[in-house]
Amino acid sequence: MNNFRLLDCTLRDGGYINDWNFGHNTLINVFERITAAGIDFIEVGFLDQRYSFDINRSIAPTSHCINEIYGGLDKKNTEIVGMIDYGTCDISQIQLCKDSILDGIRVIFKKQKKEEALSFCKELKALGYKVFSQAVSITSYNDEELNELINLVNEVRPYAVSIVDTYGLLHKNSLFHYYEVMNKHLAEDIGIGYHSHNNFQLGYANCIELMNKHGESKRELLLDGTIFGMGKGAGNAPTELLAMYMNENYEKNYDINQILEAIDVNIMEIYRKTSWGYSMKFFISASNDCHPDYVSYLLNKKTLSVKSINDILKKIEENKKLLYDKEYIEDLYVNYQKHECDDEHDYLVLSELFKEKKY
Repeated sequence: MNNFRLLDCTLRDGGYINDWNFGHNTLINVFERITAAGIDFIEVGFLDQRYSFDINRSIAPTSHCINEIYGGLDKKNTEIVGMIDYGTCDISQIQLCKDSILDGIRVIFKKQKKEEALSFCKELKALGYKVFSQAVSITSYNDEELNELINLVNEVRPYAVSIVDTYGLLHKNSLFHYYEVMNKHLAEDIGIGYHSHNNFQLGYANCIELMNKHGESKRELLLDGTIFGMGKGAGNAPTELLAMYMNENYEKNYDINQILEAIDVNIMEIYRKTSWGYSMKFFISASNDCHPDYVSYLLNKKTLSVKSINDILKKIEENKKLLYDKEYIEDLYVNYQKHECDDEHDYLVLSELFKEKKY
């Protein structure tokens, strides 16, 4: 029997589209639809103490606030998780798990913060939570750094560690490489998660490939999805597609109609106002292995062809690609305009021609 589990993160990742302002009724309806569908986990939003509590938003300063929104609801057999971007929510803002509706907390972190973040994961685990260690921008890790991460994870023993393809850069072979290294070296009781983005239209396809590769392994494999693919940038693997595939191929019994009702009643209204999904901008950023804000910056100049944008992006240093730096891209742009678009020679030629012309 397979050991796959499906996690819906619409209310968290989808919040990048609408600043997490879903409205209270939509928060409740999506929660009830996902739990009624029998999805294994629902991620209800960010825990971030920089924000004040608003019952309409899926970003809150404390775990107590999550209770205020969802505490009276029947979660059925679905496990409830929240997410912390390491450094944005102190451990003092998190109550004991036994007093919270949250069953687990996912912690995202960049590789330069992995030691501190894993230490924080250990503190959360001590409070009784299932802890998920989320290695964002997984493509920024080389093999040595990945093994360093695995060693730290093995010491903390979280519930799972996730391959987070933040900018949608992974093709199958690269995804398999990260998975194989983790599967080989992680302690057997630690699950592996995969969070995709759709810059190359591969979110759903990569999930299928990973399920097939994982096969009947006893290690838990967690797959992230969002309703209608709603999410940051090019969006995510759609929960409804993953649920359908798992029903048809892996003996799951998710109620797809519940998810479709949520799309129809709640998500399409948001999509009509602010769409998401595959676009030229996200293709360009992914094909250059760089942060999409670099592409946005250059497109907004409205002075460059797509070829010129690609030329500039290719000049970005490796250690700068996934960490957006506005001053850095401005310097590249100015230098490109100065050297690649230097028309001084043409100006001199034209000046001489006009001198010779008689009227």
